[in-house]
Amino acid sequence: MNPALIVALARTLMALAFIGPGASHFLDSAKQRNYMGAAIGAVEVAAGLALVFGWQLRWFALAAATFLLADAFIAHNFWTATPQALRNQVLHFFKNLALAGGFVLLAQMPQSR
Repeated sequence: MNPALIVALARTLMALAFIGPGASHFLDSAKQRNYMGAAIGAVEVAAGLALVFGWQLRWFALAAATFLLADAFIAHNFWTATPQALRNQVLHFFKNLALAGGFVLLAQMPQSR
């Protein structure tokens, strides 16, 4: 299979982690007239689209990895979670770490420089 096609598919799949939740965040916030939340959702969607189209890929990938690592430790600190929330927080913590690793790999690829 064509390596460029594989990378484009991988970028698209990774972008869905931003586009789907970002669109939901945008729509929910807009319904509630929460303009800051809507703006954050719009940025998430825009970031996903930038990833799909490969815009400033190396810098975007490094920024996304940094964001995901910070978010994992700040927003998904499972070590303080209640027993009811533990499984969800562990899932999101490790999902963020895995995506951050993918973005670090993406940033190191020759076509992203």
